[in-house]
Amino acid sequence: MSGTITNTLIQGLTQPMVQARLNTADAKPFLFGTHFPVKRVNGFIWRTLQNQLGKANVAADLHTDNGTIVRKRRPIFESAKGDIPFISISREMSRSEIKEYQTALAFAPDDDATKLVQYWGEDVDFCFNGVQSELEFIAWMLASNAGKLAFTTTNNATYANEFDLDYDVDETFKVASSVDWGQSNNADIIGDLAKFVKLGKDNNLNPKFLFVNLNELYRICTSEQIIKSCASYIINAVGMAQTPDLAAVNTMLAKQAWLNGLQLRVIDQTITREFADGTTSSRNPFADCRAILSETERLGTTQYDILQENNSAIIRAERAHTIIKKYGTAEPQSEVTIGQADAVPVFDTAYRNIYVKTDGVAW
Repeated sequence: MSGTITNTLIQGLTQPMVQARLNTADAKPFLFGTHFPVKRVNGFIWRTLQNQLGKANVAADLHTDNGTIVRKRRPIFESAKGDIPFISISREMSRSEIKEYQTALAFAPDDDATKLVQYWGEDVDFCFNGVQSELEFIAWMLASNAGKLAFTTTNNATYANEFDLDYDVDETFKVASSVDWGQSNNADIIGDLAKFVKLGKDNNLNPKFLFVNLNELYRICTSEQIIKSCASYIINAVGMAQTPDLAAVNTMLAKQAWLNGLQLRVIDQTITREFADGTTSSRNPFADCRAILSETERLGTTQYDILQENNSAIIRAERAHTIIKKYGTAEPQSEVTIGQADAVPVFDTAYRNIYVKTDGVAW
């Protein structure tokens, strides 16, 4: 049961201090900001781009001067929309921790809270990172599962299935490899990719990037076919080919006929989730044995809106989609830090990608 909200218990702490700490929080480890850049919308409703399958450059036809011009069909309408969910995380400084802070303050030369930043700044960082981690999780789980994500008690401490996502991607674009790419001696990775690129071309798609997670990169790099393709003719002849790195694989792929200059993009990320019982689980949100062929490195947008609040007892700071709030409670005595956002990664390119299960098993 929460207590009565009071002003912050951190003596000397002000809104500009919290804002400055929030502004300097490091967002570079999170990849969604690059591939799902942040965009503010109105009304707490997210929407994908519309008419995604209507971008074909349809050629004109030859006609006689007095003939009837053939009418071309309107583009297929493909879009999705929904309510933006509320993301929140909090941390509490207990009464005993507040006593430690007050003791340190007593020995400080003045009451400048910036000199005791470890007592409040780490909670700001924790809550900022928590919000970004959830957006990172949603973005890559959604993308690697072909636009489908269900929230359960195993991936969300507060089960909220009304925000389950399903973009209903056409089954045509959900394919499987001919052989499990983990079978290093006989996987035909280049042949599979050529087939998938052709599928894209046949459907007016122009795939240029192949998204995989770090485990899948290992499976690709240790394939005998890839090792031999990356090695020079002389190295192959003397049997000294070595496992290539990402740069070598991308150089090789760029030179392969029928692969459209395809380049690997690796999602190397770990998100830790804490459940209601206090246990934790860490994993890469980009699923194993999956690959996405995309026309662009920008897969979508992270759409958000801001709910305005007015409470003089609460210190409040904003950074784009993320809001940090700090306040004290009278009973029990504690200092609370909250990170929150009304935001969600929106998979704008959902209908213009090809989704691959690289274990050879159908979707």
